[in-house]
Amino acid sequence: MKKPVLLLISLIFSSTAFCAETTIRITNGEWEPYLSEYSYQYGLASHIVSEAFESEGIKIKWGFFPWVRSYQQAKKGINWDASAVWWATEATQKVFWVTESVIVTSIVFFHLKKRNFQWDSLEDLKGLRIGISRGYDYGRNFTNAIKEKRISVDITTTDEQNFKKLLAGRIDIFPNDPVVGYSQLRNIFPSEKVKRFTFHPKAFEAKTLNLIISKECRNARLFLTKFNSGLKRLKESGRLDQLYKDLDAGKYDKQKNKWQDQRDYKDSIKIDIPGPR
Repeated sequence: MKKPVLLLISLIFSSTAFCAETTIRITNGEWEPYLSEYSYQYGLASHIVSEAFESEGIKIKWGFFPWVRSYQQAKKGINWDASAVWWATEATQKVFWVTESVIVTSIVFFHLKKRNFQWDSLEDLKGLRIGISRGYDYGRNFTNAIKEKRISVDITTTDEQNFKKLLAGRIDIFPNDPVVGYSQLRNIFPSEKVKRFTFHPKAFEAKTLNLIISKECRNARLFLTKFNSGLKRLKESGRLDQLYKDLDAGKYDKQKNKWQDQRDYKDSIKIDIPGPR
């Protein structure tokens, strides 16, 4: 009787190990339409991550947290294995494996149309009230300018709060990705207020955003290989292009503001969305 029992125990442990190996636990946050607990498929970036892994037989468990906590939870590699999606900074690469690019993002300065805002270098921002969101990375040059007190910032918890402060005149400019910014604006304000916002076309950061996988994760190398392989399949099949078309159509926005007139919006705002077209 011992052999059948040992065989059964062995099969149970093998099955458990297989399930653990084929499920990746990923932290996430709010940055619609790319990432959001309340968007279709949790946003475009999350959808890309999901389809890339699923095409390789890897299941996903998502967890949504504030951004700082999202990063730290994944860094530990205990309850969570990875986080979506981040710039591949030197500090991040020391503790995470970084996948191929999931999306491309750029950072511009939003402001009200009534303000004649022009800038060429960060030195031109001196004296302006600049809103930023806690836990966000705006790039080394911008961060250094803050540390060196060449510019002053007003830190707020969320992007949405910053846009409300911008409309109220409590800040002058606010850095954000143009696609993300307008998606957020459409969910905060009615269309007539959305029209009061614009952004300067000069981007001061343009980088890829990547899935980051903790080096403490036991299956990190496997997940890295599987994701990159699945992402390549999405590109070659044309599926990635379709997901970007869905982004253009507003599919990944949160539930539309009840005052929103989508036809009016599309006629008044043109955005060049970066990405693997």
